[in-house]
Amino acid sequence: MKINAKIPEPIGFQLAPMLDVVFLLLIFFVVTQKFILNEQDLKVKVPTAYDSSTPEPRAIDEMIINARENENGELVVTIDRVEFTLEQLKNLLRQQVLVNEHQPVRIRGDAEMRWQKVADVISTCTAAGVYNVSFSKQMPMSSDAPKAAE
Repeated sequence: MKINAKIPEPIGFQLAPMLDVVFLLLIFFVVTQKFILNEQDLKVKVPTAYDSSTPEPRAIDEMIINARENENGELVVTIDRVEFTLEQLKNLLRQQVLVNEHQPVRIRGDAEMRWQKVADVISTCTAAGVYNVSFSKQMPMSSDAPKAAE
């Protein structure tokens, strides 16, 4: 008796499942990415610090407050590219404190701004009940580094 044994066709590389996984990963990263540029006021030039060799970790729900002076020397406070007065900022922060008692806030103050303006933003934060406040800084350019004593 003769048995007909069929030889199976060679299995090819399945591309469709791999494409599905790649697209799912792409969608995941696009959805979970936090758009940093929306938080930053591009007119703010944060001060430099020579010990800022490692980037500071950010809290997940951290609120970024940009503070700078306009051409008239008046304080301009922005969050997500929306301008606020100090009173509006205090009301917004109070609402955030009701949701999160330990609401973290990062102040991006302009390096050329007077310290009194920064103190006004800090006092507004504390008046609203926000005590978890940090400040942004940047690494200096290599030409700005302090010279070693000769």
